[in-house]
Amino acid sequence: MTGQILLIVLLAIPLAGAVATWLVRPVAVLHGITAVTHSAVLVVSIVLLGMLLNGSPPHAFENLLLVDPLGGVVLLIVGSVGFTSAIYSIGYLHHELKAGAVRPRELRRYYALLHVFVFTMLLSAVSGNLGVLWTAIAATTIASAPLVEFYGSRDPLEAAWKYIVLTTAGSMVALFGFLVLYQDGVHVLGQTYDFSFPVMAGIASRLPAAGALTAFLLVLVGFGTKAGLAPMHSWLPDAHSQAPSPICALLSGVELNCAMLGILRVFALTAPAAGVSHLRLVLVLFGLFSLLVAVVFLISQRDFKRLLAYSSIEHMGLIALGVGIGAPLAVFGAMLQMVNHALAKSLMFFATGNLLLRFRTRAMADVGGLVRTMPATAVLAILGGLAIAGAPPFSLFVSEFSIIAGAARSNQIIAAAIAALLLVIAFIAIVAPFNRMSFSAPKAVDGVATEINPVVLVPGYLSLAAVIVFGVWIPGPLHDLLAGAAHLVAP
Repeated sequence: MTGQILLIVLLAIPLAGAVATWLVRPVAVLHGITAVTHSAVLVVSIVLLGMLLNGSPPHAFENLLLVDPLGGVVLLIVGSVGFTSAIYSIGYLHHELKAGAVRPRELRRYYALLHVFVFTMLLSAVSGNLGVLWTAIAATTIASAPLVEFYGSRDPLEAAWKYIVLTTAGSMVALFGFLVLYQDGVHVLGQTYDFSFPVMAGIASRLPAAGALTAFLLVLVGFGTKAGLAPMHSWLPDAHSQAPSPICALLSGVELNCAMLGILRVFALTAPAAGVSHLRLVLVLFGLFSLLVAVVFLISQRDFKRLLAYSSIEHMGLIALGVGIGAPLAVFGAMLQMVNHALAKSLMFFATGNLLLRFRTRAMADVGGLVRTMPATAVLAILGGLAIAGAPPFSLFVSEFSIIAGAARSNQIIAAAIAALLLVIAFIAIVAPFNRMSFSAPKAVDGVATEINPVVLVPGYLSLAAVIVFGVWIPGPLHDLLAGAAHLVAP
């Protein structure tokens, strides 16, 4: 009963926050409500994860909602990155108000949509039913598209429409996959049955092989569009370059993982019937192709937010690759990569958000001298760039090394070699621009320095601390959660 109540509370908090921020007008109160609600979401998420790790998995409404290790990984990501993004929003919007880029009344819309967006991602994480999961993942687009075009000019509006059209089309393709999977279940359980994960897992090996394979491919293409896997990724660089920086952190660090969760759920349910080797091969191919496409565009980028967007495609490809490799070490590395990417990418969007507030441009050539003019942000940009590129001792090095080592140990040498080579090129393409912006001659800019307000620095330094700590030590509870998720994906 406690678990059921907490699940309801978890989902009710952001909805209550959305209503409150829509009705309230004073800016300070809007900031306060946002900080309180997302702090509460983080606390409740940690309590639910504690119950899971203590052997009492929370569930509600006959498994319509549940927390298992795989969903728990995404719940941890939503709670933590949602909290840091909300705190960063306070400082970010404070400076946007001062600069006249937004008006006070627009904050109500921003914060209300932010809460609804977080609600949809929380629902994705705790969905215990395939129908609820599809609905939640599809709803993330509805909640976040108005945030992508928050600034209201032509480019953000175009990016938002592209985002809506492509990801909605992907969701429709995934829906066909879910319908095929449901029809397969009918052959085993009859016309009416529970579409929950525990029930589907119990009959996974008895599903028709052709239907299971078809369902997985449809879901992979459909939700792969939303997860940013190449070649279905074209909306992602536009949306991530136009949305406010705190929203970019959520889009890249959290929403992509929610879509990946949908793929992994269906992979686990269809692999026993469709043939795990076939499905893994498809994931390896999509993963390597995503890495290749990302690297090609990383090399040629001149916009730091688009650079980070293509980095997200790289990391989603790595997650798909790790699961496709199938070796225990690689699958564990893929689960760890989901967490590490969320933390490091949000860190980088916080850092580049500060640059955007100060320099009012996304062009890397127009930003310079950070070490002299914005030293605290320069630390975030330099160390965050190294972290997102996979340098030791940061946490992404551990997860990426685990994936490559898992491939090598399972004698998948070609995949390991290709991935390693692409990661080296990506490392140079990511680190070099941020070093150049940090150590080059200062640029003459208008506007105030963003570092006068510590609120824009705290979330970045919290994220930086996490990627450093997880690079040298993975706490026992986190290890158990990741190991449990890896077992669900590849038992």
